[in-house]
Amino acid sequence: MKANTVSIHYLQGLLARAESAGMETRQLLTKRDIPPSLIEEPTARIPSEHYVSIALEVVQSVKDEFLMLGGIKRSKPGSFAMMTQSVIHCRSLLRALLMATKFYNLFLEDVSFKVSKRGELAYISMRWDNPNMDWDHSTTDGILVLIHRFFSWLCGQRILLSEVNLSLAKPAYSDEYQTLFRCPINFCQDNDSLVFPAKLLDLPVMQTEDSLKTFLKEAPGNLIVIPDNDNSVTAQVRSIIGKDFREEFPDFETVAKILNTTPQTLRRRLKQENSSYQEIKDTMRRDAAIYYLSRSQYSINEIAELMGFSEPSTFHRAFKKWTGLTPGNYRLHSSSET
Repeated sequence: MKANTVSIHYLQGLLARAESAGMETRQLLTKRDIPPSLIEEPTARIPSEHYVSIALEVVQSVKDEFLMLGGIKRSKPGSFAMMTQSVIHCRSLLRALLMATKFYNLFLEDVSFKVSKRGELAYISMRWDNPNMDWDHSTTDGILVLIHRFFSWLCGQRILLSEVNLSLAKPAYSDEYQTLFRCPINFCQDNDSLVFPAKLLDLPVMQTEDSLKTFLKEAPGNLIVIPDNDNSVTAQVRSIIGKDFREEFPDFETVAKILNTTPQTLRRRLKQENSSYQEIKDTMRRDAAIYYLSRSQYSINEIAELMGFSEPSTFHRAFKKWTGLTPGNYRLHSSSET
């Protein structure tokens, strides 16, 4: 079970780009049993696998990895794969980043990438000539996520971000950025950038041509879905919790003991990743519940039990707190139009 979810904001952005390119978007939804009415719910979420599937179909249809934003073709399908092959033999993260930015800056005319260093911090920045081109910021968000996930994979460890700078004003879905990047987020900035300790630029490239072949077979799903196998404390806690929520969650002290640390240290390390034990538990249950609700063979009472709730009413209250919808309303959207 790959129980990760994506904010409806990003599906809205994907569909808007597909429509601008002349695609019929209703078919994209019905093929995956996503009701159009769900798109209008600002707090709704969908399984990540559905988002990845739709994104791939749109890219192949419009023949552009930038989704024909503004009616302009920028990057033919396969460009990202070619970039990864150009950096796989670089010795360090710095060399790989410089090679990647050079690659895209050669043929992209209205968006540019830059690697820079100021004091003890390194920056990977991107800038549109016309910032209004990416009106909802979802293309920029997606690119920043792909950069972070790919180069973390390339170096064999998660690049721990110091902060992320975003050019947009703080949106209603701002909590999503904590899920995506696990670091402080600065809004209304001059450009969009990932910020991390400059010493990490010396990290060696750990991957090979063989591992890259496997990686590309799983892309972009392995870049969009939030990984559990990184080296973050959040991922380690998620691994300890597991995926069977019918069993009682381990208490915080037990988790700290398994990680061979103290509760105080674990709490501090999670805070550094802008996370907490309660948030991790809630997110895992929320995403798993949405996964099961999108499959009609499970009743809501059965899902409540799978999520570890002894009473369906408790599950209803928790799910509404997580998503703004009750499980019944979420499923009603899914069943009323299929």
